[in-house]
Amino acid sequence: MSSKKVLVCIDDSSYCKAACDYGVYISKLLNLPLVLLNVVDHTHISKKVNLSGNIGFGSKENLLEELTKEEQAESKELKTIGKNLLKTFSAYVKEKGVENFFSLQRHGNFEENLEDLEKETNIAIIGFDKTSSNYKNIEDIIRALNIPILLANDEFAPINSILMAYDGSDYANKAINIATKDPIFPNVSRHIVNVNKDKTSSEKLLNEAKNLFAKADFGVKTASLDGDKIDEILKYQEDNDIDIIAMGAYSHNRLKSVVFGSITSKMLEKSKKPLLLFR
Repeated sequence: MSSKKVLVCIDDSSYCKAACDYGVYISKLLNLPLVLLNVVDHTHISKKVNLSGNIGFGSKENLLEELTKEEQAESKELKTIGKNLLKTFSAYVKEKGVENFFSLQRHGNFEENLEDLEKETNIAIIGFDKTSSNYKNIEDIIRALNIPILLANDEFAPINSILMAYDGSDYANKAINIATKDPIFPNVSRHIVNVNKDKTSSEKLLNEAKNLFAKADFGVKTASLDGDKIDEILKYQEDNDIDIIAMGAYSHNRLKSVVFGSITSKMLEKSKKPLLLFR
């Protein structure tokens, strides 16, 4: 059995409970330990101290002292809030029947802490609220990790079907490789789509994907679509009532991501159901 764990990021965001529910679900499904992680970021921006204008003689020490006290008070409050959240969700997952779990509070940069835990993590689950101030950080989080990431952007629902968009790229092939060799959702209905004006090319790519799954003894349904990539994928998902979309995500190379990453960004913006991202 794998020694890796299911990691759930615990914070005060709207969909943290949904993320926790997915963590419980996957932990039971794969028989893996569950980790509840809270990260206290000590980056501090003063809201009380007036930093405008010139600092007069003898005022510098007083200002630094006031800033230090303010930062210490904020850090203490954030640690307390995080510990209370971990206590609440620890009780919740235990109530849901998970015995093999532990909670962890770490300090510092969120992405760096996740990178630290990457080798022992099977999947990271994050509550994702597009209206939250943390929305702008999600791209950096996705780029930082080389493990599957599930973004919970709605209330929890069991995963009975999964949709993958396949274009023959390295990212799409990596997603299929994980889906066949170490599937997170082993017993689901699988749909593969390709959005392409060239039907011959599209059918060729879909057969390629279908054969990759067939080698692992997985059956898939395929569909060739034509139109705007994001709109067509989301329409297919809605028409077929598919629970989750799995896709390759951003490149480490930000220049490449101007093109390829824009698809990820648009999907993050438009998808109303959870996303499973592969790096």
